[in-house]
Amino acid sequence: MTTRPGALARAVLLAGLAGGAADILTAFVIYRPAPPMRILQSVASGLLGAEAFSGGRTTAAIGLAAHFVLAVIFAAIFVAAALQAPVALRRPVLSGLLFGVTVYGVMDAIVVPLSLSPPRPAPPPADIIALGLMAHAFFGVAMSLTAARLLRGPPA
Repeated sequence: MTTRPGALARAVLLAGLAGGAADILTAFVIYRPAPPMRILQSVASGLLGAEAFSGGRTTAAIGLAAHFVLAVIFAAIFVAAALQAPVALRRPVLSGLLFGVTVYGVMDAIVVPLSLSPPRPAPPPADIIALGLMAHAFFGVAMSLTAARLLRGPPA
């Protein structure tokens, strides 16, 4: 396993981008018929409040940037944990699923309540399982597979 700072930074960045892309693309499918711009504005509302929904493409771009910044931060946490517990890189699908579900819990219990997002009605429990957890599971698996590939190096 590589531990060179440049290789670690590359793994964190690419794993965050892979996980973030999997998550946001899943959200675009799950939350149809809402257009992608509205979904991204919803992300931006965590920083900007309800005004994000009237900001057009600018606030959608802020939402996209915020989404990927969070994804890279979570990838850094995963990589740091994987350096301490290399089994996470040997079993990336399992570790990614577990990490993705954990991220969902952190976002739902801590990040969103502390954000400026306007209150929304709670989704039905079936939607939480089918939608929220699924998107975060995809996030975790895409992120962990990417990190594992980059940190373990090519197969021998």
